[in-house]
Amino acid sequence: MTAPELDALTIVEVPAGHRGAYQDLLRLADDSETAIAGYRDQGQLFGLLEPDGDQPRGHVLAIPNGEPETIELMSIAVAPAQQGRGLGRRLLLAVLERLAKQGWRRVVVATATSSLGAIAFYQRLGFRMLRIERDAFSPATGYPADLHEHGIPVRDRVWLDHELGIPGEGTGSISGDLSQSPCVSD
Repeated sequence: MTAPELDALTIVEVPAGHRGAYQDLLRLADDSETAIAGYRDQGQLFGLLEPDGDQPRGHVLAIPNGEPETIELMSIAVAPAQQGRGLGRRLLLAVLERLAKQGWRRVVVATATSSLGAIAFYQRLGFRMLRIERDAFSPATGYPADLHEHGIPVRDRVWLDHELGIPGEGTGSISGDLSQSPCVSD
């Protein structure tokens, strides 16, 4: 995908009950069908689409987590054919700007401690380590017992957080149309 093609992508807000086209992307981000079924229709799903298409290229699902002014990034994924081109970074930065404009002041995200690429991705965008949740990925929580990533057993979850609206802390300006794309509700 060329730079002009990236700039032409649009972010849309997908209402609950209309998120079936995002199921494969949700599966890229989570190995538990049980977990996905529990959160798929919650919160705000920001989908990334080509202007003339309805095939999702990426998504961010943000759900209030019960803490004041805090929202959780429950699921983030970019279609495999689109990975490695900066699309995930641009999508997440655009979503962080929107969340800040909505009044959210803090964003949290969790991933497996074995997800080395994801941990680096979040830290490059200004997220900081918050805590480790031991034994979060097990058959009891809907995950396969023999799950491995990068040769590392998938067992523990790392939580990261990011304060929104702090200049120079990862929510800098974004080039292209992604930062200006309107959310739509249908």
